[in-house]
Amino acid sequence: MSQPDLFGATPQPLPQPDPAAVRVRMQALLRTLREADAMPLTDKELRFWRTVAPPTTRWLDPDERAAILSEFDAQIERLTSRAA
Repeated sequence: MSQPDLFGATPQPLPQPDPAAVRVRMQALLRTLREADAMPLTDKELRFWRTVAPPTTRWLDPDERAAILSEFDAQIERLTSRAA
């Protein structure tokens, strides 16, 4: 007897993120970073976004993903170098 049979249900596939929603969220983050003169993220938020941004953007087409991650890195570098 397999595990799903034991509980009487078949496993459901995980929902796939909507690329439009991913795009909106990442563009909002980039806008916040672009408009800031000093780092607008707490250390915890910065660690979160550095961890989450690459896998989150995998739902976008490769060129758009590369552009978003490149700008994200550039903005983080700009803002963290000002703090040093």
